[in-house]
This record gives sequence, structure tokens and C-alpha cells, in this order.
Amino acid sequence: MDIGLYATIAEDPEATNARCSSQWLDSIQEAQSRTNNSAQPPIPPHGELTSNFGRIQTGSEILAQNIPGERGEITTGLLFHDDLLDYYRTIVTGVMMPTIDPSSNPWLQIYYPLASGEPSTPSKLSLRHALMSVAAYQRACRGGHSKQQDMQLGYQHEQEASSILQSVVECQASAEQTATEMSTTLAAALGLISIDIFGPRPTDCTVSLNLARRIVDKHADRSWDINSLFGNLYQIFRCYETVANTTKLTIEPSSSRCPILLPSLDEDEVLPSSSEIPDRFEGQDEFEVGMADAGFILDSSFGISKRTMSLLRQTTRYGLLCSDEMNPSYRDVAKGLRALYQSLYAIEDDPLGFIAPVSPGRITPCPDTNICSSTHLNNAGGALLPRLISNELIENHQCAFHYAVIVYFRRVIPKHYLSKLDGDFTDDSHRNSLHSSRHGSVSRGQDCQHLIGKIWDRLENIDCLTPREIQLYRGNVLWPAFIAAVESVQVELRHRALIWFSKASKRGVGNVPRAKELVMEVWRRVDRQAGDECESLDLGPVDWRVVMKEAGQSIMLT
Repeated sequence: MDIGLYATIAEDPEATNARCSSQWLDSIQEAQSRTNNSAQPPIPPHGELTSNFGRIQTGSEILAQNIPGERGEITTGLLFHDDLLDYYRTIVTGVMMPTIDPSSNPWLQIYYPLASGEPSTPSKLSLRHALMSVAAYQRACRGGHSKQQDMQLGYQHEQEASSILQSVVECQASAEQTATEMSTTLAAALGLISIDIFGPRPTDCTVSLNLARRIVDKHADRSWDINSLFGNLYQIFRCYETVANTTKLTIEPSSSRCPILLPSLDEDEVLPSSSEIPDRFEGQDEFEVGMADAGFILDSSFGISKRTMSLLRQTTRYGLLCSDEMNPSYRDVAKGLRALYQSLYAIEDDPLGFIAPVSPGRITPCPDTNICSSTHLNNAGGALLPRLISNELIENHQCAFHYAVIVYFRRVIPKHYLSKLDGDFTDDSHRNSLHSSRHGSVSRGQDCQHLIGKIWDRLENIDCLTPREIQLYRGNVLWPAFIAAVESVQVELRHRALIWFSKASKRGVGNVPRAKELVMEVWRRVDRQAGDECESLDLGPVDWRVVMKEAGQSIMLT
């Protein structure tokens, strides 16, 4: 590997090499010490170790080869468990994704090949540990005779992945990295976010998210083809970041971030003029502006359309802008809010025209990376669904996500703004007539429980269309389900939420029971405050974001 990968501009190269080498080896010694001092007995590997990649080197061996300076005679006791890598490929990659299409599964087609490629590098080592941690945690949550052992393995691999990646980020010089190495580093950080999602204990997902942001910011001056390896991973990062931002109550101090430079393509944006939004909100839609339909992968991998992704980001920003802390006048934000309001409700008037076609083709890594995409199916049933059924599943995902964004909009935009928005459209007889004829006499200002019912309709459609023998090998769409559940005030809707959580929890994803606990706490508070009037409410009087903050939790709702 190029020595320049670990050089820094501010220091003398020899001093930097010595410092980085020491940090690398210290991190390995520390991880080994944690393993040796564990109160639990040593755990043998699960089954026979039949590596798909030949002998996998220990952490110290890889670091000694790739880090300039002194070589330490260090060996690690934490072996790679090949059955965990196989389990990740065959089972977990399917559970990561709400649709059934291995050819467009980034966790199968990008993460796994990056982790298993040669030659070994510290970034790949971190990514491998992250994938094995996710696999161990998911297998433990599914139950079985090895649950305790899997929990310990998950924790050990988690610590290794985090420690190694922290050292990578601290020591690497981004200008000297190849496209593949940069992508592997970002994938490793996203792998840590996956650990937050699958792990059994509450964690602060912002820690891993901020680490991924640091990696992205290091390459902010580069122009990336959105179909590239890094571009695909960048989409996943932005989806994680957008979902995490929906839990915020106030605007965080602005940073000096530079956006990733993507090819500029026209899109029907609804953002207001820059005069209506503070500077900290400018330049934030480069993701949507630079995204061609053919390069968008989040529709199949997260169940969200490009249009809805843009509207969710705008809703989150306006929610923060209109918070009590900022409290701008309605006149200052009226134009942008009205445009956003109209765009959100456009799906009610023309759902077929709103849902974008499913992105065609499969995910293929960059041709210059020498990484071959995986040809292994991760469908436990051994067969793919017909394209017509797959498209129907994705459409239901997209509709559920969009309805949830409307409900979220009505939660985060203060009532005095909403009343003006609802009043602005009261005189639009054509739109109200069209809305009533299709959906009954539902007022736009009082339709959240109705929309929540539509979210459950869509999510239940997905279960109806998924063969029972492979339902446990398909992922969840947690954010729309969480929004529908936490905002349900009618008992019937709450029952539908509990049925959904019961099914979702069987897939072995740790954040599902944590999300359910938060939902139940919100329900209890709503009922205590609203009493007998609860069922007649449009939305409950309790903001779930406040409850999450008071609980000290930061759940990644994906």
C-alpha cells in the first residue's frame, strides 16, 4: 500500500509514520487486552473455518505490512469466524434490505466484496469486523443455542472494528487514497452504523454517523459519479443522516462542511429562495440535484423514492427553522412552506403520477476497482420474485414512506403555521372536491389518523405479497412504521402497530424492540394527558422527539 496513505500534511513524514505506527499497534494491543481480560471463557469458532478468501491475516499482521515505521511482534487472539461472514452474506444482507432483489442489494454487492477483496488493508479489516459483528448480533437476536456466544463475538468484533477505523481516520491522508480505499473506509463507518441498528443495547448512533461524516468531508473537494462505488455509499450515508436528523428538536451549530460535488442535473425542486432560509440551510440539496433516476438506489434498498427523500430533508429543515428557538414569522417562510405543503399532498391527488419508476438494473462496482460483485443469492427461498411483484412491493414501500413524511410534517411544523397553511388551501374548491371524492370527507387539516391507517395498509400489503417462507429474510422499513405507530391515538391503529412490531422483531434487528419501547412510552403519556378525548385527536399532545431526548436515546430508525 502507498505510504502516503498514512502521511499527514502538517507533520514530517517520518514523525507521522512513527506516530501512526504506534497508534495502530497500541489499538491492537488494547483490543487484545480486552479480549484476554474478558470474564467470559474463550469461545471456539462456530463450526469449521472454511475461508472463502484463503487464510485471513490477523490485525497486527495487516498493520505491520501496511504501516511504515516499526513492526511489532504482536499476534491477536481474536480469530476471523468464517461462518459469520457466510451468515452475513446469505442471511443478513437480505435482512438489511426491505425488498427482495440480490442484484440491487448494496450490502451484498458492495459491502461484502469490499470486505473480502485482496490485498488486505486496515480499512478492509475494520469492515470485516463490522460485518461479522452485525452477523453475530443478528444471529443472537434470532435466538438459538449459541446466543450468549454470539453476543460476545458481536461485542468483540464491534470493538475491533471501531478501534481500527478510528485509527484509520486519524492517520490517513485523504489525498493519497485510491477510490477503492476511500470507499472501503466509508463502508466501514457505515458498517458501524449497522452495528448500532442490529446491536442489542442502546447506543448513540450519532457517534458512528459523525465518524462517517468526517470521512465524507475529507473528500468533499472531489467530483463523484453517482454511479460510482463511493457515490452509492454516499447515498446510503445521506439516507442514514436524513433519518437521524428527523429526531432533532433544535438546529445544531453550523459547521464548515463542503458538500460532495455531484453532476448537476435538473430536478423539480420545491425549496424557497435563499432569502427565506438562513445560510446554514443553503447548498444542502446537492444530493437530490445531482441524482439521476438511473443512479438512485434508495428506492429498493430503503424503500424511499428520490422525490420523497428530497421532501423529507426539506421537512426536517423547516421543522428546525420553525421551532420555538428560531420562531420566524409566517410571512418569512410562507412561500417555501406552501410549496412543500402542496408537494407533500400531491400524492393524494395523483398517486400514480407521484411514485417514480423503480430504478432499473443492478448495482455494479466501478470497473477500475477490480472488485467483482457477488453472484450469490441471499434469498433463503432460492428464487427471485417476479419483477411485477417486486415493483408492487417497492411502490408500497414508497407510498408508506411518503405518507409518513406527511404525518411527520404535521408533527414538526408548529400548529400556528399549520392552521395558516390549511386555511390557505380551504378555498381551493377543485382540490378539496378531488380529495373528498377519492378519500372521503377528510380535511387536510385533520387527516393524520386517516393517513396513519393508509401507512399500515401499505405495510400490511408488503407482508401479504411476500411469501411466508422468506418473510423473515427481508428487512423492515422502520422509519415509516415508527412514525405511524408513535402517532397512533386510535386503539385500532395501535393494535395494527403491535402486530407489525411482533413480526418485525423476529428478524433479529436490535433497534426494533427499542423503537417499540419508545412508542409504548409515548402512548402512555398521550393517554395520561388526553384522557377520554384521546381517540378524537388528530395527533397526540406528546412530541416523540422530546421523549427520545429525555430517555437519552438516539435510535437509528432504519
